[in-house]
Amino acid sequence: MMFRRGRGGRPYFFNQTGVPVWRIHILLVFFLLSGGLILLQLFRIQVLKHQAYLAQAQEQYQIFREVQPKRGEIYWQDLASRGIASLVINKPVYNFFVVPKLIKEPSQTAVLLVSIFPDKSADILAKINRRDDPYALVETSLENQAKEKISQILERAKWPADTYGFEEELKRYYLENGLGGHLTGFLGIAADGKTRSGQYGLEEYYDDLLRGQAGLIEADKDASGRPIAIGRRIVKPAQDGADIILTIDRNIQYKSCQALAERVAEFQATGGTVIVMNPADGSIYALCNYPTFDPNNYQAVAMGNFVDPSLANSYEPGSVFKPITMAAAIDQKAVTPRTSYLDTGAVVIDKYTIGNAHSKIYGQSTMSDVLDKSINTGAIFAFRAVGQENFRHYVNNFGFGKLTGIELAGESDGDVHTLDLNQEIYYATSSFGQGITVTPMQLITAYAAIARGGRLVKPTIIKSLKINGVLKNLPLQEIGQVISPETAETMSAMLTSVIENGFTKRAQVPGYKMAGKTGTAQIPNAGEKGYSEETIHTFVGFGPVGDGMPAFVILVKLDKPQTVPFADSSSAPLFAEIAKFILDYLQIPPQTSP
Repeated sequence: MMFRRGRGGRPYFFNQTGVPVWRIHILLVFFLLSGGLILLQLFRIQVLKHQAYLAQAQEQYQIFREVQPKRGEIYWQDLASRGIASLVINKPVYNFFVVPKLIKEPSQTAVLLVSIFPDKSADILAKINRRDDPYALVETSLENQAKEKISQILERAKWPADTYGFEEELKRYYLENGLGGHLTGFLGIAADGKTRSGQYGLEEYYDDLLRGQAGLIEADKDASGRPIAIGRRIVKPAQDGADIILTIDRNIQYKSCQALAERVAEFQATGGTVIVMNPADGSIYALCNYPTFDPNNYQAVAMGNFVDPSLANSYEPGSVFKPITMAAAIDQKAVTPRTSYLDTGAVVIDKYTIGNAHSKIYGQSTMSDVLDKSINTGAIFAFRAVGQENFRHYVNNFGFGKLTGIELAGESDGDVHTLDLNQEIYYATSSFGQGITVTPMQLITAYAAIARGGRLVKPTIIKSLKINGVLKNLPLQEIGQVISPETAETMSAMLTSVIENGFTKRAQVPGYKMAGKTGTAQIPNAGEKGYSEETIHTFVGFGPVGDGMPAFVILVKLDKPQTVPFADSSSAPLFAEIAKFILDYLQIPPQTSP
């Protein structure tokens, strides 16, 4: 080491090469700092940002794609063959796409594609001109026949196979488009505008179960960005949705819906509902509304038509509610079928006068007469005999004012809140079905309780679910004993008398004993007091009566019929028509000679 003096007498140190030592120190510090920064950057890239850069690298040669599961299918019964048949299936369709970045002659390609898809000419030209685009969707939901035709055209034109392709997807398809729109609902566009979700009916109620769970695949991709089949690896397998097997019988459904449509037209009604139930277990054999809609073309239907009137539209039922009042009074032993009272044609409560239909006066009448002749004052007599608290108790226990719990979206619970006001006038009008509202599903469920010995059961349209290949039958869900078996038997006999001796003889089926009751209810004025001249006609009945459990309960409802005044001329004959078909279909032998 050498030194020499500089200015001010301070020494400068030199190494053997004659370079000042301080310069070497500066270079050494510079290299140390640079090396440290490089090491720090390598640590940040290789350790701290490892996952981010790995994902970025993988994007260059790998694709992660969600694998959509197969949506569960829906089946219904064929009781004649003791088998099942498809109602809702997944039908394969194809999306046609091109690869603009690999197309060498875009103008000729555009001309050919426009000749195949003339209604998409502007869209095709725009997509073909995006020269860096590895994927351009041209058409969706092509049937297999259309797919094959397009393939043949492109093959004849000697199109390179790597410049186009078809992607298969499953499209929801409803086989009986005129029989089950409200029943099934449809698979529509979700709120996000991109994904699909079940809407209305079964599709909405069981959407999560039908949808299944998506899977994930990892696939290598080529320079064009398209997946390489041999490089695929399943990261997470998709779990297909559950299949649903309904209690609905397709033959009873067809007959019920056809007959309903014919009667709506004949009586110039605005619509109607038919429900057929097996009272033994609450299973629904048929559920029809008119007008209906085709779920395959739901886009062409006004949104208001999707609502199921049998569940969502509550209405004042009228005289068809009188058997509920009578069942309560008989069950409390407040009256018997032979209990009589003097009908003067009207009852005065506070400032209100309540009369019989058409101001009729029946004089001395029994409780059986009250149902046979549908006497309003007799229903009030029965209500007064049982008392307000007990009457409300029975109305609630029969399921009115509550959801039935049937497996369909959009159910309403009706409205019986006027009974909470504790005013006699509301109880009196409720006794014959005015001032309260019910749904058709609640009404048929209540009548089914009478038919099955007084035990209320939850209605169901589901026989079984098939989840991951395992079939699971749904158990009977009995709600409770609402009236005694003796009361149920008495009510069945009284309702049989209504058809045999009352105003409802058109509900008779030769050779069989049927039980039931009509209701011709005036429709309340919208937004004001009083009732309009328009009516709703209802009939609820069951049979055969007297040989064990009845085979069916049928509800028929016609909205605003124009050509007939009363339900005994409209809904009662429709009940008889459907009942006769079911008796023949189920091969139930006659009880008596026709």
